[in-house]
Amino acid sequence: MAVAYCCIRPFHGGNTRIALKLLAPAYWLMNLKVIAINKPNTDSASPVVYVVNHQDLLDVFYFAKIWPKNCSGVGKRELAWVPVFGAAFWLAGNIFINRGDKDKARAVVDQMAEKINKLNRSIFIMPEGTRSRGKGLLPFKKGAFLTAIKAGVPIVPLCVSSTANVTLSDWAPKPGLIEFLPPISTTGLQPEDAERLALECHDLMKAKIAEMDKRLENEF
Repeated sequence: MAVAYCCIRPFHGGNTRIALKLLAPAYWLMNLKVIAINKPNTDSASPVVYVVNHQDLLDVFYFAKIWPKNCSGVGKRELAWVPVFGAAFWLAGNIFINRGDKDKARAVVDQMAEKINKLNRSIFIMPEGTRSRGKGLLPFKKGAFLTAIKAGVPIVPLCVSSTANVTLSDWAPKPGLIEFLPPISTTGLQPEDAERLALECHDLMKAKIAEMDKRLENEF
């Protein structure tokens, strides 16, 4: 369905959001309960770089609840070869990157920054670069932050509570929380500030995820 829809208006900025809405029936089937704490505290007409923690295959269901308008995702190049999904991801206007080639990685940063400014479109990135699989928040790669600095747009952290203990076989759905943090300005920053910005964002997100996990433990 996603591929068919994206073929009607390929590479449109709203394709990913609509395609993810098609996952709605899966929440009941997979016994999932996702609670969005808030919406992004940004001007929807102005692009940003969203950064989010990446845990496992359940992530896509959490993202489906809050995917921002006019926003493209970023995924590793290998996803392009996944049957059906790869075609849908590409037609939805998302970006493939080759993390194993540093020269191409630099070109992708420029490509993403150009896309943000030329199309006035936000970018959604998982800066850990791989799934953490219950190991907690992994160190951030600086590509997302370098992209935001080059494009001159804010970073908006997005935190998902830990999913390591989510068991789909539970009788009652086990809730998960997802929350946007306030935007972090990149005004006046230079490319050499990307690493510091990544560390700052990592600390903020790690603290927020711990806070959400504690809330789930106490309230649910």
